[in-house]
Amino acid sequence: MMRGLVWPGVCAAGLSSFGASSAWSQSRGTPKNTERGFNPMTWLNRGRDSFEIVYEASTGVVAARMRDFSIRAPDGNMCHTRIAYPVTVFDRMPLIIFCPDAGCKGAMYDPLIGALAASGYFVIALDDPRAVALKAGDGTKLIANSPQLRPPNLAEARFLIDMSSEAAQVLGPRANRVDASRVGVAGHGEGAWMALSLAGWGSSNSEVANTRDGRVMAAFVLSPTPLEENARIVNGVPDGGALALLAGPQGAMPQALPGCGLIALSLPARSSTFGGLIGNPTSSRRNVVEPKPLAAAVAAASIFFDWGLKRQGDRKRTLLGLDGRVVEGLSQPLQLSRS
Repeated sequence: MMRGLVWPGVCAAGLSSFGASSAWSQSRGTPKNTERGFNPMTWLNRGRDSFEIVYEASTGVVAARMRDFSIRAPDGNMCHTRIAYPVTVFDRMPLIIFCPDAGCKGAMYDPLIGALAASGYFVIALDDPRAVALKAGDGTKLIANSPQLRPPNLAEARFLIDMSSEAAQVLGPRANRVDASRVGVAGHGEGAWMALSLAGWGSSNSEVANTRDGRVMAAFVLSPTPLEENARIVNGVPDGGALALLAGPQGAMPQALPGCGLIALSLPARSSTFGGLIGNPTSSRRNVVEPKPLAAAVAAASIFFDWGLKRQGDRKRTLLGLDGRVVEGLSQPLQLSRS
């Protein structure tokens, strides 16, 4: 089982606009913005495609730090989480709340949340309360799903958005660089539906409008658990919900209602855990490890959040241009569609 794994590389996606904005500010004679820092890697990536930058960085060791963080919720339950943030904080960071699959801890997603953090985000990944630590006969520590325990709930995710300033204290004097006015959600497996619910999306058989959190601006989900027969993913709120991107193995993703606006990215992957790289590896021990398809998912998520949270219009063009793209290391071209 992979613990504390962070992949190599420096991920500077989403920060290339700094040079232009800084020069514009200086030309007007305004004082330097103390909320910004200087990213020495920006010039190295000048002129490169944003998807390529993040994809390459996510196949190595990303520049991110991980910390465990716990806080007691108003109902008395402890919220245990995993925090990921950039090694060096250059600018204000949007907040992303990550919802795990059933029986999984946030640390099981270090390769994913670490790569997102390295792109300039502050990520808080929930632990599923049903994830229980066990010890095998050989002394190996395992995480098992205990269905009899309570599942995570939407109130916990909302509470973590409310208390993001407490989690941000891990940054010390730069704690004010977490921007909770720009919130995204992400999820995997069962947690994908929790993330979609917060964004105003869900099953056509559910009451989506009752779960929408208006602070959520964008949602990225990986391999949601299967829908019930004849159900579809729908956008069920008057405001149209948040931007949403669904990604997963080709032919294994839930269908969306035509015209709802959901973006779907099909990946040439064999399993929903990418061979055990994310989620609970005990269910996928015999699968081939798939770092390249996972890196492609991370790159798509990064440019999607750059579009949805950082309002970088060029990222939208890059994302929508992924359909049919041939990516080095992937067995088939990417497939992107919009309902």
